[in-house]
Amino acid sequence: MLRVVWAQVVRRRGRSLAVVAAIVVGAVSFSLLTSAVATSRLEVRGKVEANFRSAYDILVRPQNSLTPLERSDRLVQENYLSGIFGGITMRQYHEIKGLPGVSVAAPIAMVGYTLPSVNLRYAINKYVDPTKSQQLLRVDFRWHTDRGLTRTHDATRYFFVTHEPIGRGGSNYGAIRDPRTGRLVHVTGPFDDGYTNRTSAFENPPDLIPWSTATPGSLAHDYGLRRGQIGSNYLYLMPLMIAAVDPKAEAELVGLKNAVTSGRYLTEQDHVTERAANPGSVHPFKYRQIPMLISDRLTSDEGMSIVVSKVDTGLPESRLPGRLAARDSPSWVTHLPSHVLHRTRYPGRRIYRRMVTAYTHSRVVRWPAQYWSAGQVGYRQRPDGHLLPVPRHNGPFTWMDSSIGFFAPPEAADVGFRKLVVAEASNRISPLNVYNAPEPQVVGEFDPRKIEGFSKLSQVPLTTYYPPAAAPGDARTRHLLHGRSMLPNNNLAGYLQQPPLLLTNLRSLPAFYDHQAFTPLTDGEARGTPTAWKAPISVIRVRVAGVTGVDAASQARVRLVAEQIARRTGLDVDITVGSSPTPQLIDLPAGRFGRPPLTLREGWVKKGVAVRLLSAIDKKSLSLFALVLLVCALFLLNAVSAAVRSRAHELGVLSCLGWSRRHIFWLLESELVLTGLIAGLAGTGIATMLVLGLGLTVSWWQLALVTPVSVLLAALAGLPPTLRAARALPMQAVIPAVRTPRRAAHVTSITRLGLVGVGRTPGRSLLAAASLFVGVAALAGLLAIQKEFAHHAVGTLLGNVVAIQVRGVDLFAVMLVLALGGFTIADVAYLNISERRSEIGTLRATGWKEGHVRRLFATEALTIAGIGALAGALVGVTATRVLLDTDLDYLVRAAAIAAGGGLLAAVLALVVPLARLGHLAPAGMVDDG
Repeated sequence: MLRVVWAQVVRRRGRSLAVVAAIVVGAVSFSLLTSAVATSRLEVRGKVEANFRSAYDILVRPQNSLTPLERSDRLVQENYLSGIFGGITMRQYHEIKGLPGVSVAAPIAMVGYTLPSVNLRYAINKYVDPTKSQQLLRVDFRWHTDRGLTRTHDATRYFFVTHEPIGRGGSNYGAIRDPRTGRLVHVTGPFDDGYTNRTSAFENPPDLIPWSTATPGSLAHDYGLRRGQIGSNYLYLMPLMIAAVDPKAEAELVGLKNAVTSGRYLTEQDHVTERAANPGSVHPFKYRQIPMLISDRLTSDEGMSIVVSKVDTGLPESRLPGRLAARDSPSWVTHLPSHVLHRTRYPGRRIYRRMVTAYTHSRVVRWPAQYWSAGQVGYRQRPDGHLLPVPRHNGPFTWMDSSIGFFAPPEAADVGFRKLVVAEASNRISPLNVYNAPEPQVVGEFDPRKIEGFSKLSQVPLTTYYPPAAAPGDARTRHLLHGRSMLPNNNLAGYLQQPPLLLTNLRSLPAFYDHQAFTPLTDGEARGTPTAWKAPISVIRVRVAGVTGVDAASQARVRLVAEQIARRTGLDVDITVGSSPTPQLIDLPAGRFGRPPLTLREGWVKKGVAVRLLSAIDKKSLSLFALVLLVCALFLLNAVSAAVRSRAHELGVLSCLGWSRRHIFWLLESELVLTGLIAGLAGTGIATMLVLGLGLTVSWWQLALVTPVSVLLAALAGLPPTLRAARALPMQAVIPAVRTPRRAAHVTSITRLGLVGVGRTPGRSLLAAASLFVGVAALAGLLAIQKEFAHHAVGTLLGNVVAIQVRGVDLFAVMLVLALGGFTIADVAYLNISERRSEIGTLRATGWKEGHVRRLFATEALTIAGIGALAGALVGVTATRVLLDTDLDYLVRAAAIAAGGGLLAAVLALVVPLARLGHLAPAGMVDDG
């Protein structure tokens, strides 16, 4: 029988090659797909592994501190320290630190903003006209921030410069003899009333400074100027956030110790000390000093300009002193015309460096006896998904100091988004002559840029050191911000909050919560004694021991520690390992000083992205394997059925000659096994070359399995048709495999004849339709799987990279599924043409043109394809809707794409079998019948 089998395979080369091609295409395609998917999965897993670990694995915050948006969307706000001033006790911190599995527990205790000031001295001698005996100059202080979009005017000072002597002391201050009347007039009196009656920090009545060239050294000494200079000084307020950390934990977590650029690093042993304010005095006065590290750079784009202008009074010089002494003179001078003589710019970073230098060299920096804490920002979510910060109002007492009155940075008058609470020092001196309110003792500087770097794809917020990155969110904002990110400013209640620029240790914290240092006040809801002394820590960042990657054991270790922290402390716990930044669009309302509405993009963090990515890609890979395997099996089944059917006459003759059913069955199965062996060897060689050429990752045993799998597939696919052929009676084997119609149909067109032809071979048509049905249903499901995968992946930085990596494999799978479905339709059309050669010859002999015949067979094939495509799209939509709960609108679009793709594949595949009709002569086809 082996000789017969070999002879049949060799002599029927056309159908044998068709079966070989079917097996090779199916086996090689499946092997390549599994290799490509495996390679893609390894690449994705490697990418995820490389970006799995970030600065910390767990973030612990006070109970109920998570915003509703963070809870609903599994997010961690980039500026997560915003609004959290205490809430975790020292006992809870030590309990977390001592848990098994905790490698590092790094606490942050946000204290609040302080408002130190830098004294800027300026002289205007060069702008004084020496030829005039009486003149008026104007100096304005203007601030700019938000990349120049916000411009505020802080104050206006007028300098009355005269050659006449001016009184300096007591009630005689500002007194000058009026040249017209000879009486003394007080030019400063009307201006003093404005500051005395202020009710807000943002009321800036004009100020007048009288200056006499007759006594050039008198006022110069008061303002710190050199003898002969005319000018004044200006207190530049610069809010600084204070926070307390554990120096050892910060060194282990982010390498803070290595970021120190001058001085020394903060230690756990550093403590509050006392410094004599007036050494050598009979009654020495002492300050309490807190050891601190200070950032060596400012994180805002603040700047200020001092603008000197000449004022045109429109009066004779002799009348100017009397007019300035009039009650309405403040209003009068503000409406006088002037022209700018000079503008001096002071970038905030330069002023900050002056302050840092003063601190580090132990020189005096004006330190206010109070500090402010800022609450969280509230959001409303718009229909387009953008977040809208909700403005908050702060009362006038927020900025009042009981000793010096109102003071505040000018930007603090802008729109606020946080509730401010101020803690004011008691101004008490202890019995030992120690002033209780603490001041900083800078021991060293650190550079935030030297903090240990982490992958941008998996970084978690480090708002202890970096300001929140508010990049432009649309083209308009990009143009307004000149392509740069928006930074925090001096508005303590503003949307963006500065990172702590002053760091102390936990041991120094009690100095800020000492009742002897800070006294409760009741002058409004924005004032009160700090309550954080009971629970001073704001957040704790935890790194878990033994975490080596995204493996199950590492995930279990992190999850176990997080569960222990939540169970023992009751705090809010976020697992941040495996997270990735995900942009959030913020619609920032317009400010009061020129800034228009902006759309900003903040990199909030989505939790658990890495684990969900790997889970999603595993599901997707398994789905692809199953779908492609099913389509390959149907494709192969159709090819083998066609091969068996093409030998129907021969099998009938063998049956008439006495061949048993068993012999016929083994003859056919042996041929298929031999064909599968040939196909397997060819497939192994082709698969090997493609794997090497495409650089895919595949084991040698996977390639070696192509041959035995091909033999097995051929044998299994041949079972149904060979059993059916072996059991058929001799007459059944030789008659055409068409169904007898129940009643005659009146056929009036080629199209209708084609529709009738579909029902002539129902089994074959059903198999072909089923093949395309599975292909289209698989494609619809694949698109739904892609949608679910994109939901887990796209939108985060890590997910975007992974989605790009797997896109090529998915495209290959889609093309393969559709191609196999289309080839099945083409194979059926080819078999129909081969079996109906006599019929075709008869039609051609009776006058049918070649185009009519092609139209007939195209109608039959496309009808089968249409049935399979539409049914597959319907089932694909229904199944994926039930299993994945994907959006219905998307599923309908996916079904339409899948059905259209299936029909297009069928049309393209039909080109070859329909072209064969042109090579068949009518007479030969009739004779062949």
